[in-house]
Amino acid sequence: MRHTTRTVAQRSRIYLVAVLLSCSVAGPSGQARPREHYPQFGIVAFDLSASASTALLQLAVGLVRGSCTWESLEPARGTFDWDCSDNVIVGSQRLGLRSYLTVVCTPGWANGGRGCQSMPTDLLDWYQFVASFVSRYAKFQTVLGVWNEPNLELNDDAAGSNYALLFVNASNARRAVNPQFVLAGPETSHHALQSGYFSGTMDLIQSNRALDVQDIVSVHWYADGPPLFDYLDNAHDVVRHQDVWLSETGYRSTDPGAQAAFYGGVLNTFAMSGRPWWTHVIFYRLWDGTDCCSEAIVGADYRPKPAFTAYSNWLLQPRAVPRPAS
Repeated sequence: MRHTTRTVAQRSRIYLVAVLLSCSVAGPSGQARPREHYPQFGIVAFDLSASASTALLQLAVGLVRGSCTWESLEPARGTFDWDCSDNVIVGSQRLGLRSYLTVVCTPGWANGGRGCQSMPTDLLDWYQFVASFVSRYAKFQTVLGVWNEPNLELNDDAAGSNYALLFVNASNARRAVNPQFVLAGPETSHHALQSGYFSGTMDLIQSNRALDVQDIVSVHWYADGPPLFDYLDNAHDVVRHQDVWLSETGYRSTDPGAQAAFYGGVLNTFAMSGRPWWTHVIFYRLWDGTDCCSEAIVGADYRPKPAFTAYSNWLLQPRAVPRPAS
């Protein structure tokens, strides 16, 4: 998630009530009809509480992206606690939504306490973690995101060699357990294209044949980055045979109207892009417990901000929403 506002999903029991699963809106003649959800559009939500679940269903997105630390899921070697990932993955599936869970941060037990940004001492620990993750969630509609903004948050060289090792080992692990499981990476910020980090790590990943056809090339973009089309085109030039997801974008502002306008601008850009390989957009973020001046699109009490309304209204205009290729 965005490096200026790090938040790790809190462990939380998933509270779901029957009304959430039958969320509806009025149809043209006033009758109730199920609200459609659009799988190519998503939002970052770290905790699927009852209030968050209600908001997600009202928003009409079809995809939820969350994040957990590796250590929260495996607090000691071979000992697993899946509360954090279950919250997002199981919670999303109960709502009829796809999930995308990014795992970050090397545990102290795996690298001698050298910190989140340092690689595991033995990559077998990472391989076995991914194998366990894939085994647990193989039957869910989910994606495993490998790290977050490694160009900023992983001790690495200019070519992204360490990140490539993480992705290649994750790919090998999932192939051993479930070859159809979906991975996403490298989750880089826009800085990675200009620095050469993106092309370096993706070249290493591709040369090791670690990208499978279902895998996602995921990148982040904020308004302080280069022009959006230029950015995505340059990313796709490196990985021409994969779909590209804008897996994180958002707008922090004291002006709710400006945030709503940003959402509309990104969505309209996606709709008119003419780029069939750019298939998904995920905004950062749903809720952060504040009422002002952050990327959140609902207030502390989950009351919708203008960006929430703009996003939902845009999705509910059928002609505005591009359909995925069959």
